[in-house]
Amino acid sequence: MVVAAFLAVVLTSPVAWLQRHRVKRGLAITIVMLGVFLAVTGIAAAIATPLAGQSARVAKHAPAYLRSAEHGKGPVGRLAHRFHLENQLKRAVPAVSKSLSRLPSKLISLGRSIASTGARTAIVLVLTVFVLVEGPNLVRAVERSVPDERLPTVQRIGTHIAETITSYTVGIIVLAILNGVITFLALELMRVPFSLPLALWAGIVDILPIVGGLLGIVVVALFAFVKSVVAGIVVVAIMLVYQQVKNHLLYPVVVGRAVQLNSLVVLLAVLAGAELSGIAGAILAIPVAAVIHVSLTEFFGSKLPWIAHDEPTTHGAQPGPDEPATSI
Repeated sequence: MVVAAFLAVVLTSPVAWLQRHRVKRGLAITIVMLGVFLAVTGIAAAIATPLAGQSARVAKHAPAYLRSAEHGKGPVGRLAHRFHLENQLKRAVPAVSKSLSRLPSKLISLGRSIASTGARTAIVLVLTVFVLVEGPNLVRAVERSVPDERLPTVQRIGTHIAETITSYTVGIIVLAILNGVITFLALELMRVPFSLPLALWAGIVDILPIVGGLLGIVVVALFAFVKSVVAGIVVVAIMLVYQQVKNHLLYPVVVGRAVQLNSLVVLLAVLAGAELSGIAGAILAIPVAAVIHVSLTEFFGSKLPWIAHDEPTTHGAQPGPDEPATSI
């Protein structure tokens, strides 16, 4: 329900945009959710299809690959010889052979996990549709239950929260897409195989705060170094340069201004969210913390410098004696 409510708040903007262009709300919700569904299934297919086909070929020719690797042949054998890891590779071959013998059962377990994830994703999307459909009625019901003198404050807080969540989500998605595009170009430049699924992986995990960029680099680097040492160095260097640019220039501008939280609060929020709900909790932690910050700022004004990013948010604060009153 929390994830569905979060998605509904984010998707309200495109639904409202379609409504402003004379599209009925029901049809607008259908168009937006169809776009989300096609995006999710398209990304999943782009990642899973080539990797599944390659995994089947690897499993079929695994014994030959292992024999070649033991004699210093093939990409794995050449890589081990280049880094003087022949002895470690020979000791690892029996364990790898044993693991490959259990591959069918592991594939069945993986298939069950994928099916379970797909079912949960479908449930979230269905709940999102219901929240979008019933959203206006829920908002009106809440407004009717609020005293008239408090209604402007509640409406202001709700609008500010929706804008904060939407701005944060759009910023994160834009940065993730940019990371995926740069990764794809770097892989294509060095002719590394599986450039599209690897770029999609780098873009998706970049959504994870703090550790997302590192996870993307590690997986992409493994494939790039198998291609060649030069390819690995070039791809990793390009991705590291982008991460530095993103962390020091793009992220503070695109995301920092949206959530208005300092680095320590962001770190604590991500750790708490990951502890409570794993990956989903880590992703939702920052917008949830931003929502709490918006609510606290509304009541306490500019008295939260230990939470705010750079300078405290003054939204909802009362003007000083020498300051003109402004309408929000």
